Amino acid sequence: MMKKVAMIAAAAAMVLPLGLGAIAPAQAETTAFAAAKVATKKTTLLLLSSQKMKKAAYHVKSGKPALYSGAFAADQPKVTLTKKGTLAGQKTYYATKKIVVKAKATKTTKAKKVTYAYVKTANGKVKGWVVLSKLTAGKFMAADGKKVVKKAADKITSKTYTLVNAKKIKKAVYHFKGTQPAVFTGKFAADRAKVTLTKKGVLPESKTFTATKQMTIKQNKKNVKYLYISKQGWVKASTLTAGKFMAAD
Repeated sequence: MMKKVAMIAAAAAMVLPLGLGAIAPAQAETTAFAAAKVATKKTTLLLLSSQKMKKAAYHVKSGKPALYSGAFAADQPKVTLTKKGTLAGQKTYYATKKIVVKAKATKTTKAKKVTYAYVKTANGKVKGWVVLSKLTAGKFMAADGKKVVKKAADKITSKTYTLVNAKKIKKAVYHFKGTQPAVFTGKFAADRAKVTLTKKGVLPESKTFTATKQMTIKQNKKNVKYLYISKQGWVKASTLTAGKFMAAD
């Protein structure tokens, strides 16, 4: 048993040096995270394995996964994770290492194995450990399949469609998974069945939304349904999921 412990500890020391594991706070990281004032939460877990990964791109699946710094024990297979903030959506992160730990049992859950990946942005300003299941493989892509490039001023685009029908609906709650859906303002013609949609932004993350109206328009020769989200605007119904938002963790 002691031999096995020594081997795992040695592997962790080789793959994940203490300098990297501890991840000393830098000015760039402080700037990158609004979570600088978040209360520190530490947890020490049993380290089952650790290894380098071929550099791979990932993005956030949904919500805002917790980001941790990691301190690895030199003489025993243990790692202490300290919460340092959260990962933002609409970004690409690169994973280079991963560890498997045994999470402690709680009153409602049994002890289980959890894989964490060490990720960082291309410029290295954001970095740390995150639960791998909270991420999706591949670079972040906008809803139209193109990489997101933020500009000083996004172009405002408007387009007029044929209005098939529009009506009020019983209030219903929705949330979204993955990419933030586009939000539009809608201007309805007074003398004909037409509506002009103008993009005004995207829905904010990690929230529950209330729909109060519904309309169907003719878009690319197909009937497409939109929902009116209170305090936001019109959103394509297919980008929403019925029900309240529930945090992944």
